[in-house]
Amino acid sequence: MIHDTTGLVHTLAATVAMISGAIVLLRPKGGRIHRLIGYLYASSMILMLGTSFAMYRLTGSFNVLHGGAIFSTLTLFIGLNYAITRGPVGQWFIGHYHWMSWPYVGLIAAFFAELSTRLAMPYLAEKFPEMGVFWLMVGLVSAFIVWIGGRWIRRFAPALARSPSNQDSDLDSSR
Repeated sequence: MIHDTTGLVHTLAATVAMISGAIVLLRPKGGRIHRLIGYLYASSMILMLGTSFAMYRLTGSFNVLHGGAIFSTLTLFIGLNYAITRGPVGQWFIGHYHWMSWPYVGLIAAFFAELSTRLAMPYLAEKFPEMGVFWLMVGLVSAFIVWIGGRWIRRFAPALARSPSNQDSDLDSSR
């Protein structure tokens, strides 16, 4: 449920980030389209992460979800740095891929944690009124998604590193 303008902006930015991030991850890497959609993804992530720091309705204070937002913010900016600086030569694309993939995994983990608590908590709240069940569900769902995401990142990284479309000269000429 959206309670205010910050929540609305947060939700809209997260939705744009999920869609644009999926497109970036599923399409071929490099080139103008990748960069344009990638900047849309990064911008929407920055907006979504920024608004997350203004949201305290759940606990009234800083909580573990804000810790996840800090981690995603750091990994997002490290990933962007690899793409912007193109360094180290011959290796930047694999660093960019890894560091940009983790914020997306975090976004998907947060989405499924939110979805599962929205669906299950109305039924569980009667039997377990304390917040422990909520946090347990958030933790388990998030951990499962992060595990799947880590496997997915590792699975596609070797192919990305070998791809001829990811050679520095090819990517630099498309700038």
